[in-house]
Amino acid sequence: MTSITNDAPWIRVVPLGGLGEIGKNMMVLETVDDIVVIDAGVLFPEWNMPGIDVVIPDMDYLEENADRVRALLITHGHEDHIGAVPHFLKRVNVPVYAPAMAEALLHEKLRQARMRDEVELTVIHPGEQHDIGDIKVEWFAVCHSVPDSTGIAIDTPAGVVIHTGDFKLDNAPVVGPPSDLGVLADICQDGALLLMADSTYSEYEGYSPSDREVVENLPDLIGAASDRVIVSSFASQIARIQIVADACIEHGRKLCVLGRSMINNTKIGRDLGHIDVPNDLIITAAEANSLPGDKVVILTTGSQGEPQSGLVRMSRNDHRDIKIQDSDTIIMSASTIPGNEVPVNDSINELVRLGARVITNRETRTHVPGHARKEELRMLLNATRPKYFVPIHGEYRMLKAHANLAISTGVAPENAFVLTDGDILEIDANSGGIVDRIEAGHIFVHGLGLWDESGNVVVERRSLQHNGVVTVAFSRDTVDGSLVGKPKIVSAGFVHIEDADGLLRETEDALTPVLDQHLKKPIEWGELEDVVRTTVGSFLGRRTKRRPLIITSAIDV
Repeated sequence: MTSITNDAPWIRVVPLGGLGEIGKNMMVLETVDDIVVIDAGVLFPEWNMPGIDVVIPDMDYLEENADRVRALLITHGHEDHIGAVPHFLKRVNVPVYAPAMAEALLHEKLRQARMRDEVELTVIHPGEQHDIGDIKVEWFAVCHSVPDSTGIAIDTPAGVVIHTGDFKLDNAPVVGPPSDLGVLADICQDGALLLMADSTYSEYEGYSPSDREVVENLPDLIGAASDRVIVSSFASQIARIQIVADACIEHGRKLCVLGRSMINNTKIGRDLGHIDVPNDLIITAAEANSLPGDKVVILTTGSQGEPQSGLVRMSRNDHRDIKIQDSDTIIMSASTIPGNEVPVNDSINELVRLGARVITNRETRTHVPGHARKEELRMLLNATRPKYFVPIHGEYRMLKAHANLAISTGVAPENAFVLTDGDILEIDANSGGIVDRIEAGHIFVHGLGLWDESGNVVVERRSLQHNGVVTVAFSRDTVDGSLVGKPKIVSAGFVHIEDADGLLRETEDALTPVLDQHLKKPIEWGELEDVVRTTVGSFLGRRTKRRPLIITSAIDV
């Protein structure tokens, strides 16, 4: 690897996820002797990833440098920051430092992975400092949509590096403290060497609205409902749980919490003191069904159209406990994550079809984002005064907008680096630049299986999804390897059944002489498969203008 530095202390920044995308956040910070990793998250599958559970970062670089990896530092407890932690620790088992809410979520996640006893998991609090190799780490409080969110100040031999995590500047959050710019300014008295900051809302002018606006609206919406109310939100929105609970108390309703993650997060929030909910307020689904509708609020998951979530199952009328009634009011207390528009709209349509009234954030303020807008980002830049700037956590246009904002506040244009996953940035006190690049693509997770983008599993699934499958079976003579009879071709999801028989017989007739010719001479199975796929694919392509997935099978007789 080429270095741009000489004798001056240097650091390298290597993003493995989260740059150019919303999700699978993972940042590597390395010195000569030590590496720390910040966050290890997942990306939820997009429409063109059929059958995939989640996407995680490519961690080969960390495994190759495992002898220098000292710790995993967690900023907060959202899945796009902690969802890949078990996968990471299976490959590189190092101490994990996490704020309280994230630690509690990770404890359960590691327990389910049967790894809890194998991992050193430490709870950190804002203001704490930890020496990790030649790096000193200090966490500071930030306001976000999950409690105990933090940013991290990292004191390296080259200078101070600031990683904000996800944040906004809300001076009166419902749960937890506001973002502590004062502490950050003290840490950066001489200016930060490098600032890495959340870019999610960098394109938006002004300030991000406070959760207090939801406090003002949500209770009124619940109070105005004449019958049962169902509120759908992110399970990690602990403040939203508190707002709904307070509204229930105000309007004389009981609260029914549904969904494993919502129930689990409510318990964790109460255990950590983030939620103050009287025990007699919470009721079971059976109790909710026995009470008059105007005495009940149901809090559940499903704001993003997740197939197995509570609200989506209700929209399909297959929820075990709750059936939608035509007098229900449903409040979607979340904004739709880009890419989830179709499933969200589908579930809303089905809920309306069942007779419910659905209120979304488009109509009235039922949700506020947890990310800073331009004026807040400008305040952060002024507080830290960085020499170098790397926008993080966002799609490319968001990163670019944030870089331009940093330049407008005084960062030299040549010192604002819009990186993509896999870039290796090296900086010291005098200069900086991209010195190399590594592979840092998607790793697909499906059950216990892991595949990278170079494999053909997802490609084949996409082909199946769009074009169906054609299976070609033929028999070979075990003595001389010659073709026995004609090949048999069947299809599924390719052409209409009424059109299939004639077309497939014609395909068999076209393939037979080709197979017969090639089987008369020695041929490797892989080469023969290519011949079959080429012949069948070309014939069907000419006749149908479609290219199905082709599977071959030889039977020796």
